[in-house]
Amino acid sequence: MKKNKITLENIPNDIPVFPLANAIFFPGTVLPLNIFEPRYKQMTEDALSQNKFIGISQPNIQIPTTNKPSIFEVGCVGIIQKHTSTPDGRYLINLEGISRFKVVQELPTEKLYRTFKVSYAEFEKDLEEDPKNTQPIDKEQLLELIDKTKKFFKMFQLSTDWSIVEKVEPSQLINSLAMICPFTIGEKQRLLETVSIEERNNILNQIINFYILGNQSEINKKIH
Repeated sequence: MKKNKITLENIPNDIPVFPLANAIFFPGTVLPLNIFEPRYKQMTEDALSQNKFIGISQPNIQIPTTNKPSIFEVGCVGIIQKHTSTPDGRYLINLEGISRFKVVQELPTEKLYRTFKVSYAEFEKDLEEDPKNTQPIDKEQLLELIDKTKKFFKMFQLSTDWSIVEKVEPSQLINSLAMICPFTIGEKQRLLETVSIEERNNILNQIINFYILGNQSEINKKIH
């Protein structure tokens, strides 16, 4: 099933949600997952036998709980695009992002995994056929972002193929960097919850600037 064939009418409002720390994804991006815990293997098997939809939301460790861990209200639902099973019983799946959602309530279930009622009303633009063309990003801004991100990756000893990165469409670049950069849970959540790609670009720049300036400050302290 392709993303542009999916509408609000055929996305379920009751979905399984996989709480996954430091993991966000966006509509139009792909999140690879290695599923090995029994509860999430059950979740994957049920999704494959039904509509293939799975939601991803980060655990919210700032809210103390005595029972199940809290999750952030905003996550993203995806559809299993590709899956394979391994000889040791794991599932390797690619989850294609469809729409962000807001949690309404957790639903009772006898399953090992958790199920939530969610709403997509605040993120209707996620389902537009071609949202990448609605809010163009200035080319100079993108080149500046790429330059900063290269410095940021060098700080964290990360590597990527920049010849490929520099060719991707602007919104895909911004969303992909938000996904792969080693930010905190809170920083990633802030990026996920921004509605416009322009705002996400601005916040991404702010976060990367913060790390670069902080690193430079540490270097200066060592020199002096």
